[in-house]
This record gives sequence, structure tokens and C-alpha cells, in this order.
Amino acid sequence: MRVLKRTAFLLIGLVLVLMLALWGFMQNFPGKSIADAASTRLSSQTGINFEIQDFELGWSKLSTPEISISTPNWLAGPVMRLLILKNVEAPFASIITSGKAKINGELHEGAMQISTELMTPGKFDLSLEDVRIERVPLFALIPYTFVSGSLSMSVHISNFQELQQIGGFPEGRLRGKLNDTRIRLSGGSALLDLQFPELNQTEILFDLELGPVISLKDVQLKGSLEGTVDGTIQLDKNRPNMSSIDLNFLLTPSPDFKNELRRFSKILLSFQCGETINFNLKGTFSRLNLPTRNKC
Repeated sequence: MRVLKRTAFLLIGLVLVLMLALWGFMQNFPGKSIADAASTRLSSQTGINFEIQDFELGWSKLSTPEISISTPNWLAGPVMRLLILKNVEAPFASIITSGKAKINGELHEGAMQISTELMTPGKFDLSLEDVRIERVPLFALIPYTFVSGSLSMSVHISNFQELQQIGGFPEGRLRGKLNDTRIRLSGGSALLDLQFPELNQTEILFDLELGPVISLKDVQLKGSLEGTVDGTIQLDKNRPNMSSIDLNFLLTPSPDFKNELRRFSKILLSFQCGETINFNLKGTFSRLNLPTRNKC
């Protein structure tokens, strides 16, 4: 009995010592140094500027109040923040139970989750839920355009380990939807200073295959414009603004939206097949060609 008591006291004492040691480590955790090192590594690997606030070590998770992603070095113009992740945390439980590293956080009034296998990080998954796109600074880069709505999507990257080792393009699948989307174009010289009616899309569904060539497998629009979009985007790694697009649009305006388009009836007539607008758009991100009508 005495041996059991002594053993129990020894184990309890050992646990207390370990807990005190862990508590001391948590109090002196080098969160700033680790955050700075992680920011530098991510920025150098991706070419996109990361800024991570000091990491905090808790009993069940590693967390940081904010991670911001700013414009890449190759993009001309002032540096601005594109995405801001709030209350980012990596729970330890998922590592123990499933062997996966998971990161949860808030993204512009929505939720974000990232996961990858810890031992063999060949795959990478990202999901977003109810992100308010009008809150995302990234959309401020689109000239003469205002966009609002709710974005939910999932991204699966199958070559994550290769990306870390040799770079290249992410390969995998991107699926999702936009709800209650409003798109307002304010003209500008690129659009001949034309004032277009506001688009109100109740739902936009999208399914893209990712790689050096992004393939639009299934894009459906519902609302002011009903129809589909398909085609490809050929990415240029060295000159991203010279990436080329080849997209086909097959769209039918709703009766109300058709009335608002009456002032453009002469222009649209050259792209119409009956009541449907059917055209192809080619060019590069930096310079688009004039659209051409597809065969009816």
C-alpha cells in the first residue's frame, strides 16, 4: 500500500512539475519571433506579402489575432491589404485525433478553415463560409466596379507538397457559390464611359479545375442574367498580367433586366441568338479584345 501511495504521489508531483514547466514556457513563448519568421518564409515562398501578429500558445491551441495578406511584389501600385484573417487558431486536438493540421479563423464576417495532412502534406483543403465579398479589400482593385454578396466555397489542392518544394501552379478543384450578388459597373474609359444597369444575381454556382490552365467546368448564373459560362484561363507564371482568357457566355436577360438594357439594344443585337446573348471573350488580363458572337 505504501508503495502505491508513494508511486501515486510521485506521478502527481511529476504532472505538476510538467504543468508548471509548460506554464512557464507559455508565459515566455517567443510568439513575436515565430510570427516574424513565418511571415518572412511565406512571403519569400509565395511572392505575396504576409504579416502575422504575435502567436499565442494556449493549453489547447496556437493562435494569433490577425494575419493579413497584401499585394504581391509584381503588382504595380501602392501596397494594400487584400485579405484580413481574424482570430486565427490551430487546435491541437485535430493533430492528435486525425493527424491533420487544421487552422480556423474569421474572414470578412465569414468563417475559414484550412487543413492538411501533417506527416505527408501532399493535399491541402480550404473552405470559406458566408464571406461578405464587399468587405474584402481585394475587390477594390477591380476598376469601376462594385461587387457585394455572400461567398461560400471549397478548394482542394492535390499537389501541395510539390508547390512547397518547386513552386508552380496549384492543381485541384474549386467549387462554390455566390448568393445575392450585386454587380455595379460605373463606366470608365475602358468601357467607353458607358453606365450599365446593376446586375442582381440570386445565385452564381461555379466549378473550376485548377492547374496551369484553369478550366471552367460548370458556371451557372441565376437572376438578372440566366445562363452559363465556360472556357479556359491560361496562366503565365512569369507575367501574371499576360495570362490569357478564352471564355464563352450564353446568357438570357430576365424581363426586368431586358428593359433596363434597351439603351444597349443595338450593341447587343450583334451578340444575340434570339433572346439569348451568345459571345466569346478573349485576350489577356491586361488587355481584352472586343467580344465576338458565337455561332447560333
